[in-house]
Amino acid sequence: MQNKTYYNFIKRLIENEKVNASSISSSIKKSSDFETLENSGIIEYIPVVSGGGSYCVKNIDAIKTYFKDKFPEELQSSFSAIGNIKTFRNTKARTRKSQNIVLVRGFKTIEINGNQIDLKLYTEKFGTFSAKLGELKAAKVCIVENLDSYLLAEQIIDNEYIFIHTYGGLGKSTLKKIITNELLIFPDYDFKGLHNYLMTKQIFQQTELFVPGNYDELFKRKSRSIKTRQGREQNPSQEVKESNDKMVLKITNDIYRYKRFLEQQACFNHD
Repeated sequence: MQNKTYYNFIKRLIENEKVNASSISSSIKKSSDFETLENSGIIEYIPVVSGGGSYCVKNIDAIKTYFKDKFPEELQSSFSAIGNIKTFRNTKARTRKSQNIVLVRGFKTIEINGNQIDLKLYTEKFGTFSAKLGELKAAKVCIVENLDSYLLAEQIIDNEYIFIHTYGGLGKSTLKKIITNELLIFPDYDFKGLHNYLMTKQIFQQTELFVPGNYDELFKRKSRSIKTRQGREQNPSQEVKESNDKMVLKITNDIYRYKRFLEQQACFNHD
């Protein structure tokens, strides 16, 4: 098999080192490729006492090699639309190479791609400024995960910060183009948001996670189920699992205990 479904299955095995058996499609289980993985000892079915079980990776190096052989262009860390066509004949089949498009708003003058930009003018007149980022210099930067929260961020965060929302998700290539003294991350308080915070902290050690002072109260009143519409739960990345960050541990424990998480939109007063 060399399609998106099988590609995603192998990626999940590599990232989590196990996949719940019930979440694997019958087309994959019946394929010769799946049989090869089992027969070669790369994966193994592990049942649980309560019923069901998971397919666990027994040889992580072998499955990574298998993945590279099966999807050779995945040797690259990111892909362009042209690369998507080559593998899947679909420009939207998988993650594209980041174009580093950012939306920026705030009330300070900053430097973008060597030009001085009066953000106050653009923010008040148009709501936002946009650029294909080469380099951004600002004293205090806050990266906001969701677009609607980005447009309101100054309501709850000091407007000494300039606010950035990245088109297509946050990636290291964009982060490395930001030069700042203080960096704040304002995400959803779920495993993905925590992963982005830790990823950013690997690049900027001074990165702080924005958490509202009334987080516990908001969690009790406004948190939502961690399960997706398909009934699946988010899984934490290895970085989140291994983190000793005090706030990461607290939020992770809340998610595990209550099977719920707080969206960043809940931080705003909509009452």
